[in-house]
Amino acid sequence: MGDYEDRVLLTIGPDAAFTHLSDVQNLPEHFAALRDARLVAADRVEVSADVGGGTVHGEAWLHVDSDNRRMTWGAPGPHDYRGELSVREAGPGSEVVVRLHTEQAEGVDVQQGLRDSLQLIGDQLGTP
Repeated sequence: MGDYEDRVLLTIGPDAAFTHLSDVQNLPEHFAALRDARLVAADRVEVSADVGGGTVHGEAWLHVDSDNRRMTWGAPGPHDYRGELSVREAGPGSEVVVRLHTEQAEGVDVQQGLRDSLQLIGDQLGTP
């Protein structure tokens, strides 16, 4: 249980990075546990993810704030799972920061999953 945070530097600019990262269709490319994500309403997404050795299907909320290059999400339920991704300018490129919160992470290495996701983002979008 707790809060987790990690970051990655990218070679592309913050606007291009955020546009790509906030596209729901691209989410499974960047988040290691996520297998499928589909927008079903303005702020609602159906997802499938590998969690704790099994596949979980569910619905999550998702808010995209393009003006501030910030995306927040969460899933209803007893785990109080929620997260935030923000992108800011960093030299000639950008920095992506991801924060996660969950009340239950038993059997799941959340920090490693976060590192894996940021590695995927860096591999896809380029790191310095």
